[in-house]
Amino acid sequence: MLIPMNLAHEGNIVEVKSVSMKEGLNKRLGELGIVSGNKIKIVKNDGRSLIISIKESRFALDNNIARNVLIAV
Repeated sequence: MLIPMNLAHEGNIVEVKSVSMKEGLNKRLGELGIVSGNKIKIVKNDGRSLIISIKESRFALDNNIARNVLIAV
């Protein structure tokens, strides 16, 4: 089942399926590791922003960006 990343629950490990952003932002998210096929852990989701973990790194994402990233739970 595909859902936007902003709806994922804390503690879940999810797989990125697609990212639909403007080209420049799409490229930047790819550089951070938010690309199709990568596994991401949702560390915190407070409804306004997310903290995600990719391997040993953590990133904060605004809800507006996270809703454009589709994931498989």
